[in-house]
Amino acid sequence: MRNVTSTSASTSRNAEKFLPKLLDRLGKAKAKAIAHIKPGDDQEVVLSRFEKIEDELQQMEDSKFLPRVTLWEHTLFSQFTVLERRVDKLFLGDDESNTFNSIEAITGALIGMIENVDQIPLTQLMPSYPERSLEFTHWSQPELGLTAAKKLPQELSQKDLEKGIYESRAMANMRRSYEHLEGTELRLCFLSFSIFPEESVIKKRPLIYWWIGEGFITATQDNTAEEVGEEIFGELMKQRLIQPHGNVNLSTSCTLHPWIRCMLIGLARDALLFDFDSSWPWMPLCQASVCRRACLVFDQNPTSSGEEDLLTVFNVNSNYLSFKREWLSKLKKVVVLQLGRWQSSPTHHIEVDDEGLFLKGIGAQHYLSFKYLSLRGISGITRIPSCIFNIISLEILDLRACHNLETLPSDISSLRKLTHLDISECYLLEGMPKGIGKLSSLQVLKGFLIANLKNTPSRLGDLAKLKKLRRLSIYIGSGAVMHDKEFETLKEISSLRRLKISWAVVSPKLKKIIAHQSLDFSFPPDLEKLDLQGIPLKEVPPWLNPRELTNLKKLYIRGGELCSLDHAGEETVTECKWRVEILRLKYLSNMKTELPKVEDQFPHLLYLERVKCHEKDIFWSKSHGQKLSK
Repeated sequence: MRNVTSTSASTSRNAEKFLPKLLDRLGKAKAKAIAHIKPGDDQEVVLSRFEKIEDELQQMEDSKFLPRVTLWEHTLFSQFTVLERRVDKLFLGDDESNTFNSIEAITGALIGMIENVDQIPLTQLMPSYPERSLEFTHWSQPELGLTAAKKLPQELSQKDLEKGIYESRAMANMRRSYEHLEGTELRLCFLSFSIFPEESVIKKRPLIYWWIGEGFITATQDNTAEEVGEEIFGELMKQRLIQPHGNVNLSTSCTLHPWIRCMLIGLARDALLFDFDSSWPWMPLCQASVCRRACLVFDQNPTSSGEEDLLTVFNVNSNYLSFKREWLSKLKKVVVLQLGRWQSSPTHHIEVDDEGLFLKGIGAQHYLSFKYLSLRGISGITRIPSCIFNIISLEILDLRACHNLETLPSDISSLRKLTHLDISECYLLEGMPKGIGKLSSLQVLKGFLIANLKNTPSRLGDLAKLKKLRRLSIYIGSGAVMHDKEFETLKEISSLRRLKISWAVVSPKLKKIIAHQSLDFSFPPDLEKLDLQGIPLKEVPPWLNPRELTNLKKLYIRGGELCSLDHAGEETVTECKWRVEILRLKYLSNMKTELPKVEDQFPHLLYLERVKCHEKDIFWSKSHGQKLSK
C-alpha cells in the first residue's frame, strides 16, 4: 500500500496546486471503484456520490478564494490530507483486501468522505480580500464617492464569483444557521445587518434604536424594548453571527464577516426587506422600492416616486445631506429617519447645506407613525425646528454630537411618548428647555445640561417625576449654578440604574465652587453603573463609597484630579467591600492604585482597566486565571 504518512507533507503545498492533484486522485479512485462493481449493480449511485465530492472540491477551486487563505491554511490542508488518505486507503491502495466488492461498501465509504468534505470549515476559509485596492470602509469619504465605487477592480466585479459563493454548500450551511434562529424578532434584527458596507464597525446603540423604531422589537412585561435589543445583540454575538469589535468584555460595537453579509443580502432581498443594486457590489438601493426602505449611499439622495409608502430612510454612507423639504413632506408613513451616523468612529463626518432647514419638511403629518429620528453626528445644524417637537408619536430622538447645535425649542413637553432623548456632546447648548419633567415615558436621558439658572428652567428636581427613567447622563457646564442640595434629589429617581456625570474644564475659581457643590450627591438605591468624567475633586468624596452604592456593578472614572479611592481616616468605610465587577480608571495622572489593596477592596472584581494613570497600564480579566496582585 502507498505510504499514506507521506501526505503529511501536503500541509506545506500550495493550495492552487494541491487541490487539482486531489481531484485527479479522486477521478482515478472513481474509475477503480466502478471497475470493481458487480454486473447488475446500479453504478449511478456510486457515480453520484463521487460527483458530489468532486463538485464540492471543484467549487472551491473555481471560486478562486483558496490562494487568499493564509490564516486558516493549516486547518484547510489538514482536512484535505484526511480526504486524500481516505481516497488512497479505500480505493487506490495496493492491498487487495481493501478493495470493495459490493456497492453497499463503496457507497458507505463515499458517505463518510462526503461528511469529511462537508466538515471543511468554509466559514473560517471565507476570503477577506486583503489585496483590494479600494476598501469598502473608505467609500464613505467624499473624494471617493460614487465614481470611485463603480471603478472596482475587475476581480471584485465578477458576477460568476459572487454567484458561486452565494450558491455554495458553505453558504447553504450558513443559511441553515439563520433558519435555526428562534423567533421573528431575532431574524429581522439579524437581516438588518445586510445594508452595512463590508468591513464596517457598527455601533450597537443606533442599531437597537432602529430596531425599536421599525417595530422589529417591542417591550415585554419584564423588559423594555432596549433591553430586548440588548439580549438580541448578545445572542447574535454568542452564536458568532456577529463579532465584537475591540475589547470583548466591554464591546459596544461589532463587525460582520463578508460571507455572512453575503448571505444576509440574499435573504433580505428575498424577504423584500431591502433591495440591492446589481451594478454595485451588493450595496442597498437609494430609490424607493417595493421594499419600502430607501438607503442614502454615496451622497445620493432618493428622488424617485413611492415616497408616500416609505417606512424607513437610512443613511448608509452619505456624508452630505441636501434634501428638499418637499421630498421629506411626502413621507406620510415613515417611521424611521436615520440620517445621522451609525458608525463606531466619532470621526465619521456628515454635513448639511442649509443649517438643517430641510428638517422643516418633517411636519405634523407624521403624528400617527413617526417613531425614530437620528441626527447623530451631523455638523451644521444650529437649531432644531419646533415642528419636530410637535410629532407626538416620536419615541426616540438622537441628537448626540451635533456640535453646532445651539438651541432647542423652549418647551418640549408635547413629546409624551418619548422614551429616549440623547443630546450629549452638544457643547454649544446653553441650557435645557422646560417640560422635560412632563415626559412621563422617558427611559433614557443623555446630556442633561446644568448651566446657569436663567438658561435652564428644567432642573434635576424635575427628573424625580420620571418614574421610568433608567439611564441618565448629566453635564455640568463651566458656568453651572446649582441650587443648594440639588444633587440630593438624584436619590428620588428610584428607577435609575445607570448614571454618568461629566464636569466641564473650568477655571480654578469656578472649580472650587463646583467641587463644593459636588459634595452633596446622593444616589438612588439600585444604581448599577456609575461613570464619572473629569471629576474636579482630589480627595475621594464621601458619597463615593460601597456603603452608599451597595448595588453598584460597574464603576468608571475617567479624567479629573482624583488621587485615590481611599477614604482617609474612615476605618468603617475602608473596611466595607465593593460589589463592583468592572472597574475602569482612565486618564487619572494623579491616581495611585496599589493592586493588593484593590484586590482586597473589590473582591468581586472580574475586570480591571487602568490606562494613563500614575502607574503603568493594566488590562486584567479574572477569566484569564491570574491573580490581580501578581
